[in-house]
Amino acid sequence: MFPSNPQQYAAAKKSWVVAFEYQEQHAGMKVRTDLTRALANVYRLSSDKTRIICDCVERFNTASLIHDDIIDQDRIRRGADSVWVRYGVAAALISGMYGYIQGLKSLSESGRMTLVQAGLDSLEELHIGQYLDTLLSAGTDLPTMEQYRYVAQLNTGCFFIFILRACQQLKPLPQQCYRSLKSMLLELAVYYRFVNDYCDINHIPHYAKKGFAPDLEAGPKSFLMIIANQPLPKSNRSEIQKRQIIINWGNADVFCKALKIMEDSYAILPGFLQRAQQQCNELDFSQLHKFLDTVHFQQKPVDDFYASLQLNT
Repeated sequence: MFPSNPQQYAAAKKSWVVAFEYQEQHAGMKVRTDLTRALANVYRLSSDKTRIICDCVERFNTASLIHDDIIDQDRIRRGADSVWVRYGVAAALISGMYGYIQGLKSLSESGRMTLVQAGLDSLEELHIGQYLDTLLSAGTDLPTMEQYRYVAQLNTGCFFIFILRACQQLKPLPQQCYRSLKSMLLELAVYYRFVNDYCDINHIPHYAKKGFAPDLEAGPKSFLMIIANQPLPKSNRSEIQKRQIIINWGNADVFCKALKIMEDSYAILPGFLQRAQQQCNELDFSQLHKFLDTVHFQQKPVDDFYASLQLNT
């Protein structure tokens, strides 16, 4: 019976699309698309099947960022106003749901319900991760590193693992190879979150995308706070206050320790990839090796905010 009023229905749907497409126009580095193509090369998937996974995971990710910005009250995303700032919270909430729906629709194009189920599983994991993340943000105590890693594997890893599950549904590899790739992607999720936390607070180019160190206002959920053993309750903080925290942490070698933890995490990844390659040595893993190279964070001295403060004092 729906839509009984086609014009009203179309106008309402357009309001979803406009806000969502605004966020899509401010695209990131398309890391998940690059990962999809690299894994699809291993699995020898056709371009059509690869495109379906790419379309879905990018829509899922864009939708999750729209909702994350509402939860964290982040006003800037990728150098522009967040969707909730530009269009209001209600429109942002609805546009995020639109992204999830469109992602699932793109999966249904394959005609395989197992792919749709993989998408639904990833969205469940995402929202559990977001819920646990909000508990950390609202609290006053630091998480353990184990808690931090678990949230990262849910919140960030859900889409990495979705890509792998989708590839495995379409053209299965031996379970040993699949498990090695899954272990790699779970650690990649932790590494990726380490990098985002670090860049938020001490990487000058990142400020243009997200504003000046918003994690210092977002509650005790950054792994830098774990290293510093300093839980910062969720609160608005001035730029002067943030600068002083950064100076104190730098003087206490928090950033050096963070970079070491990040490197240790990254160093695990090639081992998992090598194990997968040994288990399926007839397959082409070269693109996946290149992908790991591209996500390896190496800070340039000129981008180190703490170091720049030291030079100017």
